[in-house]
Amino acid sequence: MDCTNKANRTRQVQFRMDPEKVKLLLSAIALDDNMHSMTDLFNKAADEYLKKQKEEKENG
Repeated sequence: MDCTNKANRTRQVQFRMDPEKVKLLLSAIALDDNMHSMTDLFNKAADEYLKKQKEEKENG
């Protein structure tokens, strides 16, 4: 990653979530060998969402 170019940096996102949901997600991630962090979880969810949107647009 080129840290000298701000356009190429990943973005940090902040949001609010119910504390109980956060606790459940962190517990689930800890037990999942394929998921290592909240970042991994949300990046995967975002990829799947964007893929679905693209497919719907192409088929719509």
